[in-house]
Amino acid sequence: MTSAGLTRDFLAAHDPHALAPLDFLRARFDAGLAWVQFPEGLGGLGLPREEQSAVDEAFAAAGAPDNNPRRIGIGLGMAAPTILRHGTDEQRRRWLRPLWTGEEVWCQLFSEPGAGSDLAGLATRAVRVSDKDGDGWIVDGQKVWTSMAHEARWAILIARTDPAVPKHQGITYFVLDMTAPGVEVRPLRQATGEAEFNEVFLTGVRIPDTDRLGAVGEGWAVAQTTLMNERVAIGGGAAPREGGVIGVVTDVWRKRPELRTPALHDALLRLWVEAEATGSPGRGCASS
Repeated sequence: MTSAGLTRDFLAAHDPHALAPLDFLRARFDAGLAWVQFPEGLGGLGLPREEQSAVDEAFAAAGAPDNNPRRIGIGLGMAAPTILRHGTDEQRRRWLRPLWTGEEVWCQLFSEPGAGSDLAGLATRAVRVSDKDGDGWIVDGQKVWTSMAHEARWAILIARTDPAVPKHQGITYFVLDMTAPGVEVRPLRQATGEAEFNEVFLTGVRIPDTDRLGAVGEGWAVAQTTLMNERVAIGGGAAPREGGVIGVVTDVWRKRPELRTPALHDALLRLWVEAEATGSPGRGCASS
């Protein structure tokens, strides 16, 4: 059966207006209609990626709840494809479902204040330990420009595990529990006074070795999967209508009629058309 037929059957059996949103989303994932291109059992059906748009449109037309993709975009666009490619079966089963349903928010801990654009120049260290708590790693360092760190349950993290080898070879990729002792998130205030990003301090944070993605020392290769998918997510995602700054302006326009003048009306219409047609100036993508 095609994805369209499966979607129709699913909606016939799961009334989106009768079920609680989370129950509906969990059932949709289990039916393979979350990411149709993913393997069966992991939210997909092993179908061509191109079929996803038709599935999403059918759910939207039925008034089905979505998973608030703007809130969980880092998980959807970067963490999920990395986990799928490099994670173990247990890691995929543990993380992918609550990631897609929006139960668990993810953030990305790559950038550092001292590394600039040289991502491989990171200084965050992970030292391997083995004790009564099992095999694990103790992580110390600082990350910056992190979106959603204040809400995230999990983070994708790269850290230096071998300082004696060339910098691209001594990196390992981890999944970090953001509620672990030693994780501190501080809002990063901008000139506007807003805090769209965060800085994250890691002090003696323990990560179990079971939360490592890929082999030790191969974190740079794993990170390339994340970065390639980040580019796809940024370049290929459609922004919502009146997304970004233009949405703030139009909201004020609607709520404050006393501010309206013919000249402002003309100017706002021009800006609105430009933002909707070209993605500028009202739309943009935040760094993570």
